Amino acid sequence: MPEEVEQQQEQAKKKGGLMDLVKMIVIPLVISLVVSLVVFFMLGSNKQPSQTQQEQSAAAAAPVQIKAVVIAQGKYQTFMLKGGRDVAVVDSLTLLVGSEPCRAAVAEKNDEIMDALATIFLSKERFDLVTPAGLDLLKKQIREAVNQITGFTGEKEKLGVLNVYIYIKAISTVQ
Repeated sequence: MPEEVEQQQEQAKKKGGLMDLVKMIVIPLVISLVVSLVVFFMLGSNKQPSQTQQEQSAAAAAPVQIKAVVIAQGKYQTFMLKGGRDVAVVDSLTLLVGSEPCRAAVAEKNDEIMDALATIFLSKERFDLVTPAGLDLLKKQIREAVNQITGFTGEKEKLGVLNVYIYIKAISTVQ
């Protein structure tokens, strides 16, 4: 009998030793995992909610930028200025548009755009085209005219013409 008791005690020690080992490793591991998850969810991320929303809206609202060429570089186009005595020689006119449909509309309505350009230049005098403020006004008028012609107005304006790049080669008097 005493031998059986000793064997049972040895088996209990082996099982108890294994169980003790499992208890010492698994229980602290589970507790640390639970505490880590609780801390993570309680603290959250480092960003403020408004920052996250602003970044998402900025990414969604950022238009694609595509070049639309109205007057290719080296293809000189002349436009008569106010009074009919002066002409502006435009070397290139490129539009930066915010969408592929706008670029396609610019290519499709090139005649209407050229007519609008002629009308805009007819309202300008020589000194309007040689000052920075005059050039900025010209670019703004071209942008608004092209957006009007292509139909990118109102909320769709951010998908229309974003910027105008124009290179006026010379302003000359015609006799």
